[in-house]
Amino acid sequence: MSKISYIIPVYNTAKYLPECMESVLGQTFEDLEILLVDDGSTDGVSPALCDEYAQKDSRVRVIHKENGGLMSAWIEGSKQATSDYLCYLDSDDWVDTDMAEKLYNYTDSSFSDCEIISSNYIVEKAGERRKETQALKPGTYMEKELDSIRDNLLGNEVRPVTMSRCMKLISKKLILDNIKYCNEKIRMSEDVNITLPCLCDCKRLVIVEEGYFYHYRLVKGSIVHAYDPRLLENLDLTDKTFRGILEAKGISSGKLQLDKEYIMILLLVLKNELRCPEGGTVSRVKEIFLREDIRKKVTTTPVVITSKANKLLYSCIKNPNPVLITFAKLVINAYDKKTN
Repeated sequence: MSKISYIIPVYNTAKYLPECMESVLGQTFEDLEILLVDDGSTDGVSPALCDEYAQKDSRVRVIHKENGGLMSAWIEGSKQATSDYLCYLDSDDWVDTDMAEKLYNYTDSSFSDCEIISSNYIVEKAGERRKETQALKPGTYMEKELDSIRDNLLGNEVRPVTMSRCMKLISKKLILDNIKYCNEKIRMSEDVNITLPCLCDCKRLVIVEEGYFYHYRLVKGSIVHAYDPRLLENLDLTDKTFRGILEAKGISSGKLQLDKEYIMILLLVLKNELRCPEGGTVSRVKEIFLREDIRKKVTTTPVVITSKANKLLYSCIKNPNPVLITFAKLVINAYDKKTN
């Protein structure tokens, strides 16, 4: 049995897979299992490419499955992994070759079934490259300190710990115990669906100092950044799902966290609408943010907004008038043009 299982979902990403696999196969920590989960790729290249890697390196296993979406892919990989620690990597991203070694050095065998080791990451985008650092200070968190963190996981402009399943070592038992909370209908915030309950259950959390091991490739048109007309519907689904998780985990501040989180995700809903390539942006934005239930949440939920960009978006949400909406759309489009 290997010490770490890398789980890499693959769907029509043959263009990026070689760079991703080179970074994993070249790890200085060799006691690895590498699971390539082909989620029903249709490009005629990715499935065979996965098989080629398995033929060349005995550490690589390939799982071919019917297309079910990203969540279903990493869930299947998690179930078939044999290591105590799981490390997730999307196939259009890559990692530094010392990532596994550096993260494993922070593990504690006494907590092998209930700990999370989190590094930082670098956003890689055309015209932009920036380091992203966990808001929590580097260190080891346990007991009362962990309880305090759990009371503040969601609802902030910057989360204390990024909710990505990637850039982390996570005890396999934490994942398997919490897969039952995963709703495969969720398209946005799907990583929160598993990372949130794992953070609620873990008994040891380590935030690594520096450690910008993970390289997150921002691909124009990806599921995260393309226009999605169902995003508001998805928000309602995630809100219900995450409230259920925090209630099940006995987090007393759960309602307040999710009330604030709803507003934070509304900022993403607005950005999504501003990026829509079709016309009618003003009317769509007004329809959403003048909806009675959304209006009530916006006017009754206090949140702290500090960044200039989010202040502009928040102003649009509170007062969706044509002038503000049009100005915000111009700003978003100018930013996208600059960084794509």
